[in-house]
Amino acid sequence: MEKLIKAWFIVTLITFGMFKLGEVMTTPYSETPSEGNLYWIVLLIGWPFLLLFIWITVRLTRRVVASVRPIGRVLLGFGSFIMAAVAFVTNQSQAASLRDGIRASTNESFVEGWNQFTNIIYMNQLTFFLVTVGCMGIGIVLSFIPTKKQREEAV
Repeated sequence: MEKLIKAWFIVTLITFGMFKLGEVMTTPYSETPSEGNLYWIVLLIGWPFLLLFIWITVRLTRRVVASVRPIGRVLLGFGSFIMAAVAFVTNQSQAASLRDGIRASTNESFVEGWNQFTNIIYMNQLTFFLVTVGCMGIGIVLSFIPTKKQREEAV
């Protein structure tokens, strides 16, 4: 379990860095368009870490939450749903604000899709938080399903 926690910490730092680069590499919509969206290079390198982060987070959450009483698991699941909803609504609010700003600028044609002005909509701390809480929610739900080892012990 200790190795899994260390691996999760390292992968979390790399994944968070990938999401943070989404904010840093977003061109302000007040500037003129450049050569394109160089963030695809970060995504190309970072996607395996994101997938590893999702897998480890779900697995670690399932292991940790399995020791909690069922009512506690339900409350944890409800809490993760509420946190995910808050992150989603806040992110949508910020995305709408950014799109309004792009519409009002000279770069109006870039308002839709994923481009050098909209990286921040899709790759920011709120999206990272939403992914993290979503993985934890999945781990909580999976903690209700007995593992193969638990089934064998029950027999």
